[in-house]
Amino acid sequence: MTTACSFTTRLKPTVLSLTCGVLVAGFSIEASAQLKPQQPTVTKGTVAEVIRKGRATSLMIMSEAGGDPISVPITPRIQFAVQAKGDLGFLTEKQVVSGKGTLTNKSLFVKAWTVHVGLSAKKIKPFVKESAKAIGQSRNSYDFAGTISSRQQDKDYPDFETVITNIRQLKNGPVYIDKGATVTVSMTETELVEEGAKVEFIANFLKGGRIQVVGLKVLLDKPLKSEEFFKESEKKTTRRRTSS
Repeated sequence: MTTACSFTTRLKPTVLSLTCGVLVAGFSIEASAQLKPQQPTVTKGTVAEVIRKGRATSLMIMSEAGGDPISVPITPRIQFAVQAKGDLGFLTEKQVVSGKGTLTNKSLFVKAWTVHVGLSAKKIKPFVKESAKAIGQSRNSYDFAGTISSRQQDKDYPDFETVITNIRQLKNGPVYIDKGATVTVSMTETELVEEGAKVEFIANFLKGGRIQVVGLKVLLDKPLKSEEFFKESEKKTTRRRTSS
């Protein structure tokens, strides 16, 4: 059994930089710090309308607090993500993943995985660092992100599968898919967003009663199946190559 201290020394934790358009674990209030309005708050709501004009998309959001619908153009100026439940088939080669693992016997065991697909995956940089301390959380918790290079059955623990990532500090060490692991699929494309979808958003309340949404997360009700998702993605890639 190793200690979190020795693991931290070996890994030399790096800093994860959240860029606009990517939500790794909830929202980042820092994105709106320069606006200096009232303290931003996280509010739940639903999509009242999806407006698509060419490649541009705007969402009309109805807050659970009531009031008029809020128009939210989906641009790089806001943090935006569309998320849905996925299956373990998403944990495969070339997929960009992130999560929080628990250090046990010098290995990370991860129960909750996020798989980043589409354009959002390109903005994720590999890293691992000790998690911020939180009540009820293991002191041996580490946040990480990286690209999967392989997935295999573990030789030492046959009941577990592991993935190898491009996270330099792990030195090709395995990351374990823990028992009962769950997968969340995260993207910035709006193709799957429909009216009635649940949302969570961060809004600044400006002078004159104006509301400025700086972060928006759409939560899809229908789970995504990896086999169908990857087939459709391959079709889209083939069409783009043919048209070009």
